[in-house]
Amino acid sequence: MVKDVKLQAKKNVLVTGIVQYPVKVGEEACYQKGNCVWWTDRVKRILEITADYIRIETTHYYYTIRWDDREQGRIRAAA
Repeated sequence: MVKDVKLQAKKNVLVTGIVQYPVKVGEEACYQKGNCVWWTDRVKRILEITADYIRIETTHYYYTIRWDDREQGRIRAAA
């Protein structure tokens, strides 16, 4: 007997914000966008971390969270 298996592609989410570290596999990730704090579903894999963004795979989505350029500018100016 063959089960009817439905494959569903995960959606890509692209946001600009400030990631609240640490991002851990098995836990929800958190990021701040404007004055709001957002939570993802559970992180399955951390795909990539660069100076400009982080890419993660969660149970239902692929997230690319770009660093907030205004915040990065303030950090660079303070350094």
